[in-house]
Amino acid sequence: MSTRELQTILPGTWVYGDEPLDADDPAELLHEASRFYPDVVDTRTVGGSLLARSPELQASVTRAVRRRTGLPAVRLPDAQPAPAPFDALVAGRRSTREYADAPLPLACLSTLLGTSYGVTGALGPQPFRAVPSGGALYPLELYVAAQRVDGLERGLYHYDPLRAVLERIRPLATDALAGLTPYDELLVPSAAVTMISAVFWRSRFKYGLRAYRFALLEAGHAAQNFVLAAAALGLAACPVGGFFDRKVDALLGIDGLYEASLYLLPVGASTP
Repeated sequence: MSTRELQTILPGTWVYGDEPLDADDPAELLHEASRFYPDVVDTRTVGGSLLARSPELQASVTRAVRRRTGLPAVRLPDAQPAPAPFDALVAGRRSTREYADAPLPLACLSTLLGTSYGVTGALGPQPFRAVPSGGALYPLELYVAAQRVDGLERGLYHYDPLRAVLERIRPLATDALAGLTPYDELLVPSAAVTMISAVFWRSRFKYGLRAYRFALLEAGHAAQNFVLAAAALGLAACPVGGFFDRKVDALLGIDGLYEASLYLLPVGASTP
């Protein structure tokens, strides 16, 4: 085998040529701004010391969820994941882009949400959830665009993991999911789409710009739990990162700054 055949292809040189990366490249600026250095302290991360001194703030971070007072809520049934060896789930998980017309059982949706971001225990007043979270601050919010879910009216819902309920925000138009991505076939035929957003300041008050990285990592943890649970239940699921941010933000009714969409998780019954 020749040396050329052993070389790793560097696709960056195909796109940018042999010139060094521009120091003002937005991705590099973001990564640099969120680095930690042992001899440099971000003066904006004053929240850690405030958290240690404030019982009110300590109590507040244990309730890390948008509480939508007054909305009708549907209590979720107990999660009932199908028994399957973990190594088999990991080996067998595939992104599936076709969905059957059958509705999604509410118990399955409960399992998906609980496995992704549900409460799994507590230490004193601090609830812990199904994913690791920087400082146990849990900046994510989960929404569900329910199209065909047994026991749910078609609509947009917000998941409250502390109460294990879905809060109904509003009805969902028949074409609400069309045009959110360049690939309508990934969302429109699904039974439901779980949409993950992040409330960045929930973590930024303590971790500064590094919190942005933490939120992205946490969304990945939640999404992996979701698709593994879907595999356990024999459902079709396909994580979607390529979407039009402002359109998804508008559907969810969030501003894209204080809270912004990060990930879409369509799911439905598997085709024969």
